[in-house]
Amino acid sequence: MPIEVGMNPMVKSAITNKASSYFIRVTLRFFAWSVVGLAFTIAFHTLVFASNFSITPTSLELSGGIKSGAFSIVNSGADTLNCQIAVKEWSQDLDGKDVYVDAKDIVVFPKIMTVGPNEQRAIRIGIKGPPSMLEKTYRLFAEEIPAQKKTTGEKPNGKITAGLTIAFRYAVPIFVKPVRPQESAVIELTDMSKGVVKAMVKNTGNVHVKLSSVTFQGKAIDGKVLFSQDVAGWYILHGQSRPYEVAVPKEVCKDVATIAISVQAENTTINKTMNVEGKMCGQ
Repeated sequence: MPIEVGMNPMVKSAITNKASSYFIRVTLRFFAWSVVGLAFTIAFHTLVFASNFSITPTSLELSGGIKSGAFSIVNSGADTLNCQIAVKEWSQDLDGKDVYVDAKDIVVFPKIMTVGPNEQRAIRIGIKGPPSMLEKTYRLFAEEIPAQKKTTGEKPNGKITAGLTIAFRYAVPIFVKPVRPQESAVIELTDMSKGVVKAMVKNTGNVHVKLSSVTFQGKAIDGKVLFSQDVAGWYILHGQSRPYEVAVPKEVCKDVATIAISVQAENTTINKTMNVEGKMCGQ
């Protein structure tokens, strides 16, 4: 049963400060079992958490002048680590959601690797062909292959004993810069209806922008701040847009005269203010 952690920026900001995204795959294995009458009791006996598996750096930038690079898989644990490696072309749909397809113009080696305890190994990345006018974006997926754990003997209390293994899959970005990089973004659209204010942030450049946060701040006609709320940001690839929204607190909505929207990106801040009318708070 796969569990995704990190692709949603709200979850990502609560789980980790790293730039990479995490996916967690959960595999449930039953080691030994016995039945007492008609009653089954399941005891989750062993939790194996792959916290000693990491990858560095958390992103890679290539270009016409730098056509190859490397990541390192680091195993800081006491057990041997097995990983499978893949690179996917990364794009976004009209709703700003990430889309992945097989990459044909990038080379990765190796695709299967074993890393000994307290060791690290390199993953080599190379691009094919010349740079284009638009940035190319990919993600490298490094997925742990869970080791089979063995247990001996049976529980004397008649319980079913199970082991839960959590395997990590890292997804780290690879950016291939265009001939003339141009980073720019705008707040394209603002709207408010039924007490919910929305802002559409559009990437108007030819490279990605990474937003750290989008802040909505409502003020009364005298300038008093009535509410302020931050929304976690995320990558917006070139030519794409991503919507952000918050609900204005009902107790202050009727008193809000303006809402200032501030988009904080890695290299710039974008601001826009919208006027609020009472009817925008209606249900």
